[in-house]
Amino acid sequence: MAAESNHKPALLEVAEALREVHRALVAATRATYEREVAPAGGPGHMLRLLTEDPFFAWLHPMSELIVDLDALLAQELLPAGTVAGVRLEVDRLTQAGGSSFWDKYAPFLQSEPQVAMAHGRLKQALKALPPAAVGLHERKRWAAPRVHAKRKTRS
Repeated sequence: MAAESNHKPALLEVAEALREVHRALVAATRATYEREVAPAGGPGHMLRLLTEDPFFAWLHPMSELIVDLDALLAQELLPAGTVAGVRLEVDRLTQAGGSSFWDKYAPFLQSEPQVAMAHGRLKQALKALPPAAVGLHERKRWAAPRVHAKRKTRS
């Protein structure tokens, strides 16, 4: 497989934009939690809420995608198909499709300007990645370890 090192800057931009969306979602979800449940407390308590509380569990797929993307960026060689697979995975998570993630994400897109602006930046960054059609096979190769890693941690 040919290395596509010229995609690394674009992939770094996508990773940063995805983190920006995540930060905005955490802030918006925290505000909702504090309005509906209780104060979120300090950073340590907030971390515990993010990792353990069902109220924040819907954010886990995006958190896991960020971790996987960071691991991919640590690799020296980035095949075009794998990079296109990233585009597919991010699109799958952040586009309408009836997923439980989307069901929580969509209202924040409509009501929270920071989420909407971060989403726009993410969509713009994704345009620099190869089209999804290029990466169907590689997406499956990239996604398979993610699925298996999730199964191992849930046991």
